[in-house]
Amino acid sequence: MEHRNRFRVEALGVFLVALLLFTLGIWDQSPQGFDGRWAVFMQEMFRHGASLFPTTYGEPYPDYPGTATYFSLLFARLFGAPNDLANVLPTALASAGVVALIYRLLVPCGRTWALLTVVLTALTAQWLEKSRSVCLDQMVSLLCLGCFYLLHTGERLGSRLRQYAIFPLFVAAFAMRGPLGLIEVCGVACVYWALGPARTREEKIGLLKKVLAHGVIGLVLLLACGWVLLKLARISGGDAFADEVMKMQVAGRLDESGEPFYFYFKLSLYRYFPVIPLALATLIALRHTWSARNDDADVRLMLRLGGCGLMILLGLSVPNFKRAYYILPMVPMFAAVAAYGLLQARGWLLGVRRGYAWLVAILPLLGVVVVLVCRQLWSKHGYWPDVSVPGLIALLTALQLAAVVAWRRWRSRVGARLVVLSLIALATQWLVLVTVVEPAKDLQFDTKNFVGAVETLRAEHPGPLVFLNLGKDTWAIRYIMNLDHDEQPLFIGRDDLARLNALPRSSWVIVARKETELLQGTPLQHLVPAFNGRLNDNPLLVFRVP
Repeated sequence: MEHRNRFRVEALGVFLVALLLFTLGIWDQSPQGFDGRWAVFMQEMFRHGASLFPTTYGEPYPDYPGTATYFSLLFARLFGAPNDLANVLPTALASAGVVALIYRLLVPCGRTWALLTVVLTALTAQWLEKSRSVCLDQMVSLLCLGCFYLLHTGERLGSRLRQYAIFPLFVAAFAMRGPLGLIEVCGVACVYWALGPARTREEKIGLLKKVLAHGVIGLVLLLACGWVLLKLARISGGDAFADEVMKMQVAGRLDESGEPFYFYFKLSLYRYFPVIPLALATLIALRHTWSARNDDADVRLMLRLGGCGLMILLGLSVPNFKRAYYILPMVPMFAAVAAYGLLQARGWLLGVRRGYAWLVAILPLLGVVVVLVCRQLWSKHGYWPDVSVPGLIALLTALQLAAVVAWRRWRSRVGARLVVLSLIALATQWLVLVTVVEPAKDLQFDTKNFVGAVETLRAEHPGPLVFLNLGKDTWAIRYIMNLDHDEQPLFIGRDDLARLNALPRSSWVIVARKETELLQGTPLQHLVPAFNGRLNDNPLLVFRVP
């Protein structure tokens, strides 16, 4: 009991440190990328109250349930304003929960294994970046790992309650991420039992029954949740909206166009480095130990985590429709496998460990090179943030010296050396991300200045806002997210240019500079732009209809 209490306190400490890393420096910045869409969801709920589905332009949005937006709305109410921190905080909390839970799962097997897993998880570039943005897959990651944790501890403690407690997680995953979320959590449960200890034929049959039972229950819950989702969709927007929900959340995920099967393996070379390469190398190098899973609890735990990670990686590689962040729930599982391989290395895996140790040891030096190169490239375009380069280089140099000291001091303690060097590498990566990369992206993909200038002009001459051949869910969203009021723009497509002839007076037409040929033969053809600027790094022209 004393050990458990100590482990809980340590896991809480991991959670708090991680939460600080995932939120520090975020308050009222302009959202980037898909975060803009979620910012609009939150803003409209903040103004009009919660709804079954998030809304844009006052209309329900079919691609996601409203569940995730409720959490952002809660923090927006707490802060008194729908700012970027309120938008990101649910994801940050889920991400911090993941690293705390993976630590709690592994620490009974060894503190070094647990710590190295935590650091490898956060060191994964895609995972760290998405922990500081809005990402539903990070919430699914917490539910997948929660399912694994309940099954593992339930089996170890003989608690059927814990084993049955995973089924509400199936429903929660559907509510958060739709069908994909439930399938991932259910897949974790099935793989967990498939890789259980089985010495006799009866035990193998028992595991097979558990796999089938969890699969069937998952299918039933999937159908039930799907039925409820469509019912709620009809309540929100009628049959047409329900059809759109079905198309976006089911059929759209199985689209034949998209990325090849090896897409995620290609990402393993940078976005998911070093977790995927190290985990796959571990599973291959230590394949001779697989047979020991019946007798060795650590090997069994490692293989189960590896199996669940492989299920997510390979399963999501099959559909052509892919996004880089879809496989994030795999990261903490593969991080545990990678950490195990680094600590238990033998044969050619020893060379892999030496290569990894050297890489993280010189990462602060590489960080200095990255800073200097980025400064040279980004300063030309005005994207370099207001950061002291000498001060930043001094910090990175201090980290490099710390890495040298750690290398020499823990020469005989491989585990301690790997943990400390990885921590220094994480500090380097986080420092460059927060002080250079994120502020540079804010400058490059700025939207506030453009919107502020146009809205000032509109205040002098009020009139409708018109987007000409600009995406309703992309360009316009990045404009609308900067407004503190509802807006109902007019959207005119390339095939509907005749509507330009009947625009109300003082309409404000926004068009991409490269598409001004669309104005030929319209009343706007000979107008001088009232304003030109860049929105999300895209040059736009603004015309006022007199």
